[in-house]
Amino acid sequence: MNRRKLFIGLGAGIAIAGIPSIATAGEVGIQAGVWSNPTMGRITSGFKTPARPTHSGTDVANNQGTAIWAANGGKIVGVRTNSYPGDTRQGLLPGRTGNGVLIDHGGGYRTYYGHLYSAAVSVGQTVVAGQRIAAMGTTGNSTGNHLHFEVHLNGGLLNPYTFLANKGITLGSSAPAGGSGNWPTVKKGTTGARARVVQHLLNARGQKLVVDGDFATKSVDAAKAFQRSKGLVADGVIGPISWPVLVVDVKNGKQGSASKAAQTGLNRHGYGLLVDGDFGSLSVDATKKFQRSKGLVADGWIGPLTWRPLVA
Repeated sequence: MNRRKLFIGLGAGIAIAGIPSIATAGEVGIQAGVWSNPTMGRITSGFKTPARPTHSGTDVANNQGTAIWAANGGKIVGVRTNSYPGDTRQGLLPGRTGNGVLIDHGGGYRTYYGHLYSAAVSVGQTVVAGQRIAAMGTTGNSTGNHLHFEVHLNGGLLNPYTFLANKGITLGSSAPAGGSGNWPTVKKGTTGARARVVQHLLNARGQKLVVDGDFATKSVDAAKAFQRSKGLVADGVIGPISWPVLVVDVKNGKQGSASKAAQTGLNRHGYGLLVDGDFGSLSVDATKKFQRSKGLVADGWIGPLTWRPLVA
């Protein structure tokens, strides 16, 4: 059976090669319109480009172990986990190699995630948009760590980048849906650890706030000053637009207010660090533990990918 006939069969609900037939939206409990960016990274190959006219998806590259999230709620209908780099055996779908996950979202939609390092789900499991399902890898016929991501509709292939862009999502860079690391909102009246994190970060950006965890008038004014300096709308609200500009990379040896912000964020998750602004071995070890708990690459370096779940 050729590949086109195979996908037509799948779209018609025929169970082929051990893959269950398509479920209805009611069976998988889909929330209509809830789609998510499936991973973070840079796009290295597009959908059916002139150089690769048969390329059935979009490739997003990052480090081995980078989290892969479900692009929508659905049911896991296929998992392969026994592949390795350079493996040329046929994978989960015809013409594909390496470890993979296939999700049925109902309404004729399916998504495929290929070249995985490992899978965190099993066949028959129900997932929600933004749920971690796998780790990025380079198994099968692959030249480097990346996610090969496909979107199917009624057996046909859609351009993943365009499909998500039409839903307001930039493949590889938009925040994932659900609890996988969306930026929170800190505004006037916010109190507690998140407010302290923002105050420390504002100080790292040249402000001179007393870090008391009370995001009141002085903090709002400092946020407005920072926003104006970056050409942002100066509303004093630290949300999805301001956070990526405000955060500072923190790694081993980093000292000062940004390190205090990172230590405060880690303590929100129970790590009990001394907030002294010296990002040494204890802070690095706590960061690695936190990253592993969130399916991130455990390098001890707090960049934008780690800041998101750290403050979420």
